[in-house]
Amino acid sequence: MTHTRFIPRCHEDAPSFNGMPAWFSSLLYARGIQSDEEAQCFLNPSLRDLHDPFLLPGMAETVALLRKAVAEEQTVLVYGDYDADGVCAASILLETLHEEGAKLAYRIPSRHTEGYGLNTDAVREIAQKAQVLITVDCGVSNAEEVALAKELGLTVIVTDHHQPPEVLPKADVVMDPLLGDYPFRGLCGAGVALKICQALQGMAGVEKRLDLAAIATVADVVPLQDENRVIVREGLRRIETTSRPGLKAMLDASATQPPLSADDLAFRLGPRLNAAGRLGDARLGVHLLLTSDPAKASNIAAMLEEANRTRQRFEREMTAQAVTQLDLPTLADSHVVLVSGEDWNPGLIGLTAGRLCERFHLPAIALSTHGDTAVGSCRSIPGVSIYKALQACEDLLERYGGHEQAAGLTVKTENIPLLRERLESVISSAAPEETFLPAMDYDLIVPFRTWNPDSIAWLSRLEPTGCGNPPPLFLLQGAEVQAIRRVGKDGSHLKFTVLDEDLSIVEAIAFGAGDAADESPRTLDLLYRPTLNSFRGHTAVEAQVEALNII
Repeated sequence: MTHTRFIPRCHEDAPSFNGMPAWFSSLLYARGIQSDEEAQCFLNPSLRDLHDPFLLPGMAETVALLRKAVAEEQTVLVYGDYDADGVCAASILLETLHEEGAKLAYRIPSRHTEGYGLNTDAVREIAQKAQVLITVDCGVSNAEEVALAKELGLTVIVTDHHQPPEVLPKADVVMDPLLGDYPFRGLCGAGVALKICQALQGMAGVEKRLDLAAIATVADVVPLQDENRVIVREGLRRIETTSRPGLKAMLDASATQPPLSADDLAFRLGPRLNAAGRLGDARLGVHLLLTSDPAKASNIAAMLEEANRTRQRFEREMTAQAVTQLDLPTLADSHVVLVSGEDWNPGLIGLTAGRLCERFHLPAIALSTHGDTAVGSCRSIPGVSIYKALQACEDLLERYGGHEQAAGLTVKTENIPLLRERLESVISSAAPEETFLPAMDYDLIVPFRTWNPDSIAWLSRLEPTGCGNPPPLFLLQGAEVQAIRRVGKDGSHLKFTVLDEDLSIVEAIAFGAGDAADESPRTLDLLYRPTLNSFRGHTAVEAQVEALNII
């Protein structure tokens, strides 16, 4: 079993906040909270905490151009992306502008035939039927396409949240929270669209569309801090009581019931919206979210449900093919994983890259080759910016863009071997060697007797958890194994009992770790989260183990 480094997040000298247990104050401090006022704001996020949308550079100009388009009856075309963020962002803006009286059209490019962002053929088509082009969740890296749009007489508003290049497109407006001095830089594409809604309609418009922004915020894995924490917390409440036919149908089809958590958005609703663009037409997601017809919503939700099941099967197959390309013994000396397949589904290569990154704890790139061109998707590990790594290879690339932890690229097939060599060199020098060893962060070491229904209720106040506000994990060291066995239909899970250092009995479950039983361990170090397990009217605290090391 691979040994994982356990790294503490919390500091021993963390301050104590009023009315809170010391251990809980430490959790808040590790999440950037430094005062009682900040603690109260974090634990009680409110719509009042949303920033003035006009602090976003370009917002005043955007609102003026959109109001001018409405007044002059110009057609506004909303151009989105084919993932859940892009679909939700397009839906938010379309719904908002419809209420404002705009003449509307929209376009979501095909992942399979057009790829990410604007393309010249699309721009030429748009110029034939619209006067205003506004992008959501894309466009900041499309200088050439924006220049063409301007030549063809379009008013162009770019709204995006991805890393801006050194040279921005010469649009009428470029709005990105990473530009200028906006107070929060972590919005997703739908979050930026929600700020446009806020600027146009105030908080009344925002409240109608928090549901869509919440799904996108979690699905796009942006930090659940500041405005995003408000969006997801309030959005979850509205999804639970939604009257939106599309969301009701998707909740029913996926058997998702209240109370909802961020995990439900990450692993249930988000993947189903993503499935449309991965395997077919992402516009299905827009139709689902905007329809007022329950029957139509039910039909589309069923289609997405089937698409998601197909996606899961194809993803397993593609990942298995990718692993066969790797020389596993040499990976210990590698700093990047790069795999490719002829005509691999472009909608699944990001998932495959993610699986490889997670399995081998290395930055991973999956490429789908077609003739002399390959389209790729990248996922990285903490401490290594894949965007900067691609930037160092830009002379080999046709195009690229993204974030520190996820990015996309297009490369000539003949350049793939050189790209692999260059990335190995760049990435190996980008971070200390220990960065590439498997590691997991944990928050605290506390006696297991700390946990009871009341203390676990304190943990629930950290919700919603996810990127930027991770679910708290605790370390149990030197736990003496009393009993251990495989469980589950295929014996893939591990059920065991241990004693902690003060001889408290700890019942534990580790999903997917059944093989550890074969090693008959006597002592374990565990990373766990405490949960309440109710059975036949009896409630007990159980350790849900996220990682274990055999000592």
